[in-house]
Amino acid sequence: MGSAADWHAFLDEFRAFGGKAENVMQRKGLFGMGLFPIDSSKPIELQVPNRLLVAIDNIELKDGEIIIKDTNTFPDGYADWFRRYQSNYSWGAEGRENTLAIEEGLKSLPDEVQQILKRSGLYNSDNRYPEQDKDQELLRRFIQTRCINFKGKRVIMPMIELLNHGTSANPYDMSGDGIAVGGLFEGEVLVKYSISDPIRRFFGYGFNAQEPFGYSLSFRLQHRDQKIFVRGGGSAGSPTRDLNVQIKGDTMVVEQPLLASTNSPKIPRTLFVKAFQKFNGVDANELFDQIHQRNSRVFIQLIRLLNTVEGDTSENLRTACLDQLLALSHRIGQRDDLLDQAAPTPEAA
Repeated sequence: MGSAADWHAFLDEFRAFGGKAENVMQRKGLFGMGLFPIDSSKPIELQVPNRLLVAIDNIELKDGEIIIKDTNTFPDGYADWFRRYQSNYSWGAEGRENTLAIEEGLKSLPDEVQQILKRSGLYNSDNRYPEQDKDQELLRRFIQTRCINFKGKRVIMPMIELLNHGTSANPYDMSGDGIAVGGLFEGEVLVKYSISDPIRRFFGYGFNAQEPFGYSLSFRLQHRDQKIFVRGGGSAGSPTRDLNVQIKGDTMVVEQPLLASTNSPKIPRTLFVKAFQKFNGVDANELFDQIHQRNSRVFIQLIRLLNTVEGDTSENLRTACLDQLLALSHRIGQRDDLLDQAAPTPEAA
């Protein structure tokens, strides 16, 4: 990371390519390196137009630096600027170092913890960080924490990807040309990365956040005479979308059920009950409670095991488990008035 003069000269180059970066500086804060307003009484403005977004399949690691492979569609000089940007302010600043620390920390967790995480669909070191080609694996993990889905493809958004996540912050603005973030900020400039829950935020990005939603882990269970497979994970769209339930052979598959919502605690059970109205032989309320009970038991088991393990990773994972249990507690009753209607929209929720 260079001096303040280097930073401002770098921003001038970015603006010359058509980007916007006004009233921002990079420095360390509560969440590590981030962007802060130079003058908090004035709005900040960040924008990466379409032509400066870089598809993740168009970048590679060469001699330790992240570069653009095919530069033909970018303005003259932009590829060199992007290389220097990654080296000085992103991948080379602390991106690689932080990614390495997270992956090595997770891989060093006790086998018993790792087996629970693998069975639950949260983490599998053999797939995520096998250490067969460490540089490429670290690059892949780094990209996962920095890219965004934009118009059907995953892209890197230089400058904006330096922003840290805030659970109550506004999301990225994609209504204009490219991706933008703006407004007044008293302290660090934060943006909401996505909809998630605490445990998946931790495994996805390596930090803890008290997210307002709780989703299920993956597991199989028996509900009365019916085999159930719960496919865990967060919703790719609206958290209040219809719950998808399918019959596959002799097993009923429940896709990524929302189990709790801080702001709308009656909605998770409502969506769950509504999804099972067309199925016989299932007590939706009982099954909902079964799934909750199984989730709670797994997180309590993990916390007990982690209490005997020293190190930052075990402490952070223990915090994520506690935050997940707190998130999962936000479910109270149901909306009977919505059960005979279409699934609630985000506005209705």
